[in-house]
Amino acid sequence: MTSLGCKVNQADADEWVRGFLSLGYEVVPFDEVADAYVVNTCSVTHVADRKSRQLLRQARRLNPAALVVAAGCYASVAPEEVARLAGVDLVVGREDKPRLVGLVHGALEGAAEQPREVAAEVRLFGGRTRAFVKIADGCDKFCAFCIVPYARGRARSLPFADAVAKVRGMAEAGYREVVLTAVHMGTYGRDLSPTVSLRELVEAVLVETPIERLRLSSIEPEDFDLDLLALWSRHPGRLCRHFHLALDSGCDATLRRMRRQYTVAEFAGLVAAIRAAVPGVAITTDVMVGFPGETDAEFAESYAFVEAMGFSQTHVFKYSPRRRTVAAKLPGQVSEEAKRERAEAMLALAADSARRYRAGLVGSTLDVLYEARVEGVERPTWEGLTDNYVRVFVPSPAPLVNRLLPTRLVGEHPEGLVGSVAA
Repeated sequence: MTSLGCKVNQADADEWVRGFLSLGYEVVPFDEVADAYVVNTCSVTHVADRKSRQLLRQARRLNPAALVVAAGCYASVAPEEVARLAGVDLVVGREDKPRLVGLVHGALEGAAEQPREVAAEVRLFGGRTRAFVKIADGCDKFCAFCIVPYARGRARSLPFADAVAKVRGMAEAGYREVVLTAVHMGTYGRDLSPTVSLRELVEAVLVETPIERLRLSSIEPEDFDLDLLALWSRHPGRLCRHFHLALDSGCDATLRRMRRQYTVAEFAGLVAAIRAAVPGVAITTDVMVGFPGETDAEFAESYAFVEAMGFSQTHVFKYSPRRRTVAAKLPGQVSEEAKRERAEAMLALAADSARRYRAGLVGSTLDVLYEARVEGVERPTWEGLTDNYVRVFVPSPAPLVNRLLPTRLVGEHPEGLVGSVAA
């Protein structure tokens, strides 16, 4: 199995891996010969569609006799197109995702022999360091550019007690960190009866489970409950100082065309409130360039706002027309050349902002959860994450996987910082 796209997709893939393991399957790396390959596809851009098709073809090449399964968002929004791809045996759309393990198992058990190997990305389940728990799925917002409501359906929350129990189970299984993830995290619980809030869920997880470190994935700016911030001082050290707030554009005119429900001033005010309440916090974001109608002046306005915000990490992507969305039919479609130039400029800004954030951490000591040994390095070196989402690399003869250790940050690294485990 391999998974493209967002953390919600990764949470789905993790769940399937656990399901296969519970049935006695051996789960092997995706690039090895296996009896079944599951590709958890993404469709957020045309590039994601292309990567999904490439992985499906790669699976067929790895073992022409294998069962090749397409699941995820691309398989949900374009099932007929995916089914026509050479080598795809089974397409699992949105409604059937909870049954994926059973469907694959049934298909394999019906073969002449009984194959027992499913290919997966090892990092999805290996090491027992960070686990993804999906607390809600779907979206009701229908932003002008977004395919997600069509791919994942209406918003629906995992029942409160089930969400707490899932986190408790991950902690008891040996995970040191849980990442709560959802398509729209901030609206968690509004569809439940009685209604509950994300703040109530987070507090219950902290009080009722032994999880050592809890991280929240993306929260929509307009849905952010400022009362949530009190939990960081109430439970010091257990809540990660990291918020991902999707900006999309730093220009109000572009945000209106996108049908986003906040202004740049409101976004800046939210960032200021978070930074005041949670010292040392990392704010990461997504920024789109080349949305229909974006002029040079509007891009310059967005660039200046991103520069002023000083994000610790910025995912930059070019607008991609998606089937069935409003934006695909808007006038003023931006040329691919302009999109490329703007993306390059924004990526350079993002890299500089990230370097400046990391440089400010050098000399400090932070807890790092170590995830894996770095491959291709002669001297044993381990990598992990700080609570504020900085990747740290530490040489050590002793294995560090799944250890949460105070680490002195001593210098820069191309992908993060170099550390030294504190004595």
